[in-house]
Amino acid sequence: MGSGKDAVLRVLCICSLIWAYFIGKDLHTEVRKRQLTNEAYPQYSDLWPALGSFAGMLIAQLLFRPLFSAVARAIIPKKARWSYVVWGAKVMRCCDSVFKCSYYAAMTTWSLSILRDATWAPWVLGGRGSTEFCWTDGYPFQAVPPEMRRFYLTAIGFHLSEVVMLLFEVRHPDFWELLLHHIVSCTLVCFSYFLNYVRLGSLVLHLHGATDVLIYLSKSVVDTPYVRLTAMSYFGLIATYAWFRIFVFPVYIMRSAWVESAQAGADAVGWGYLNFALCVLLLLHMYWFGLIIRIGLQFRRTGVARDLQSNLSSMDIADK
Repeated sequence: MGSGKDAVLRVLCICSLIWAYFIGKDLHTEVRKRQLTNEAYPQYSDLWPALGSFAGMLIAQLLFRPLFSAVARAIIPKKARWSYVVWGAKVMRCCDSVFKCSYYAAMTTWSLSILRDATWAPWVLGGRGSTEFCWTDGYPFQAVPPEMRRFYLTAIGFHLSEVVMLLFEVRHPDFWELLLHHIVSCTLVCFSYFLNYVRLGSLVLHLHGATDVLIYLSKSVVDTPYVRLTAMSYFGLIATYAWFRIFVFPVYIMRSAWVESAQAGADAVGWGYLNFALCVLLLLHMYWFGLIIRIGLQFRRTGVARDLQSNLSSMDIADK
């Protein structure tokens, strides 16, 4: 089962990279034309702050690990069935999860403050507007407010750091699904900025960030003896994941990208890849939501909480 799943994920990774490569070539020509037409349009020089965010996030996460590892070892006592390799991986996951939970909490608060009064943010995401405004107001030359620009470039830097961390770390059992997710996420966030899909992209970043807070909170406590905290984070995760990624994402975000963009007659360059990438994300959401449900069922049956997505305990088997 695992090898078959990984084979499918490899194919999707290759398809995503090839399609993104050709889209990138076409994107440059279109972006340059738009930049010459409107000086306020996103510029390639905007990548410098994003690269600064990338370097800062990478360094911060690498420094956070040794600083927090003593706390992680204290709250995750080694169990007899774990080898030191597995225990070390669980401690490292706890450190990374605490860091990412803090990052997403800050980014979600930031995005909510930006989107609260935005005309394109629907009520299901804490706004007062409608997603149809993602494609009006002179698209693709919609003005990008300075605060939104800073938020978006910070997100680009973080997503790039996630790719580097994944490629240069010890390979875990969930490597291919995370690689597919990171390829799609990075290409989406970068292409959406330079094609000025910033309004729709800000909604995607916001709903993913809101869910990721609970995802990484759950990952940080899943191996600890704090059962009540684990249960609270798990049920919070079920609720936010079902609402944002299973309901809001397809019904509001994907519908806007697929239907409302066409209805508005928007000159949506890269429209095919945009919708392909969103479909890939939805498939990953459905797969991971199934794993989340299985975690709860397994805990009810065995009384043991496990992160079935990372499945770090299988590292012992893989090493033999």
